[in-house]
Amino acid sequence: MSLSIQYDSSFEGFLSAVFEIYRQHLDVGEFRPDRGDGNLGDGTPGDIFMQPFRIETSEDAANRLHRAILNFASEEVYNLLHAALLSEEPGVEMKILAYLKKLFSGTDPNYGRNPASAEMLPLYKIAQSVRREAGGLLGLVRFAVGPDNVLYAEIEPRFNVLQLMETHFSKRFANEKWLIYDSRRDYGIYHDEFGVQVVNLPGYKSGSMDLKDAFTDLWKEFYDSIAIKERENPKLLRRCLPVRYWNHLPERSVRFAAT
Repeated sequence: MSLSIQYDSSFEGFLSAVFEIYRQHLDVGEFRPDRGDGNLGDGTPGDIFMQPFRIETSEDAANRLHRAILNFASEEVYNLLHAALLSEEPGVEMKILAYLKKLFSGTDPNYGRNPASAEMLPLYKIAQSVRREAGGLLGLVRFAVGPDNVLYAEIEPRFNVLQLMETHFSKRFANEKWLIYDSRRDYGIYHDEFGVQVVNLPGYKSGSMDLKDAFTDLWKEFYDSIAIKERENPKLLRRCLPVRYWNHLPERSVRFAAT
C-alpha cells in the first residue's frame, strides 16, 4: 500500500521525510504537509486508499540529505528546491522527490547541472515565481511603529516567501527591533539584538495591533506629493502593483483604491 507522508511543512521536515523514504524504502503516493492550521496538505481530503505515515523533523537527517544534494548537484540546486517547496503548490513535494530520485540514481553524472531536464524544468519555473514575489515584496513592506517601539509590517503573499526576505531586512535594519507578519499563514519573523526568530501571535487579528500613525501618514503624504493626477493610469497600476497587495499599503488604502 502506498503511503501518505505527513511532515511539518518546513524544508527541513521535507528533507527528513525524503531521508526516511530512502532509508526505509517507502512506497510514497503523496505528501500531506501539516501547516499548523489543523489541516493537512491544501485542506482537501487525502486519498483514502493510502496509509498515513508521519515523519518527524530530524536535523541530522536533513543535514545528511543536504550534503547528498551538494555532492550530486550544487548549493544552487539545493536553494532552488527550497524555493520550489515554499510555493506550497499541491503536489510540489512529489515533483521534488521525482527529481531527487533521478539525481541520486547516478545514471547521468551531468544530471545535477541540467536545468532543462524533464524533472527540473517545472521546479525551476515554480522557484522562479516564488523568488520573483519575494523580490517584489522587498519594496512593498510598510513598517509602522508598534508597542515597545517595535517596527511592525504585515504582508499577505501568495507564496510562503517570508523566510526568503529575512536576510534583506536583517541587513537593512540591523540595529532595530522589527516584526514582519504573514497574515495568510499566521506567523512572522521577529528581529532584535539577539537575532531573528519565527513567532506566532495567538489570537491576533489583522488590524488589531496598536500602531502609531506617523509612518502611515508619511507614506500617504509621500504618495500625494509625487502623484500627477493627469497621468494616472489605473490599468497600468494594477498590472505593475497587483491589487492583492493593496490591503497592506498605506498609500493604496481604501480611500485611494478608486484611483
